[in-house]
Amino acid sequence: MIFSISKIFTAFILPPGFFILILALCAIFIKRARLPLGLAAAFLYLISINPVADKMLSYYEDPFRSQTIPQKANAVVTLGGGNIEGNPIPLVDESFKRHIYGLSIAKKLDIPVIVSGRGDEGYNEFLGLLDTLRALDPIVAKEMNVSKGYVEHFAIIPETESADTYENAKNAVSIIGKEDPAIIVVTSAYHMKRALRLFRLAGVKNLYPAAVNFYINRGKSSYDWRDFLPSIEALSNSYRAMHEFFGLIKVRLRELRG
Repeated sequence: MIFSISKIFTAFILPPGFFILILALCAIFIKRARLPLGLAAAFLYLISINPVADKMLSYYEDPFRSQTIPQKANAVVTLGGGNIEGNPIPLVDESFKRHIYGLSIAKKLDIPVIVSGRGDEGYNEFLGLLDTLRALDPIVAKEMNVSKGYVEHFAIIPETESADTYENAKNAVSIIGKEDPAIIVVTSAYHMKRALRLFRLAGVKNLYPAAVNFYINRGKSSYDWRDFLPSIEALSNSYRAMHEFFGLIKVRLRELRG
C-alpha cells in the first residue's frame, strides 16, 4: 500500500505529472479556458505514459530489431550522439553505445570505423571517444590504430566537420572515396530510419543498419497500473518519436528538392 501511494505521489509531484495536475486544476477553475487547458492536460498526460510513448516510438525502433551484419563492407560509420568534455566518461549514454558498438563491428570485420560528429567548441566525437577509451582502459586506447585517411583494415578515422546526419553521410562517402561503397551505419534505433534515408540522399545504396539504444522493452509481456502514471522517461520517448516525425518531414522536403 505504501509503495503504491509513494509511486502515485512521486508521479504527480515531479514533472511532467506536476504540470498535468496544474493544467487539470486550471481547467476546472478557469471556465473561460476550460477546453484548451483540459486538452493540454490530456495531451501531456497521454504522451507521458508508457503505452502511448511505446506505441509512438515502436514505429521507428521495431524495423531494426532483427538486423543482419554483413561479413564484408567498406566501412562502419558511427553517428555522434553527444559528449561532455571534462567528464570521467566524456561520451554521453547514446554516443557511448553507438561508438563502442561500431568499434566492435569494425574490429570483428577488420574494416575502418569512421567516427562522425563535429561536437561543440572543438571537442568532437572522436576526441570524446579517445578520452573515453583512455578512461576505461589506457592500454587499449594506446593500441588503437588511428588513421587520417581511408584504409582497408581496422582503424579509427575521425570525421570532425559534420553538423548533422546528412553531412555525416556526405563526409563519410568522401573519406571512403570508392564508387558505390558498402557502409554499416551505427546509430540509435529510433534515429535509424531517418539516417538511412539521408545516407541514400548522399548517394549510398549499399547500406546496412546496426542499431543500438532501443528504448522499448519488448521483453515486457503486458502493462500494469504503474505504466499509466506519467513519467519523464515516457515523455522522453514520446519526444524522440515526435522529433523523428518532424525530422522525416525535413528529409522528405530534401528528397523533393532533389
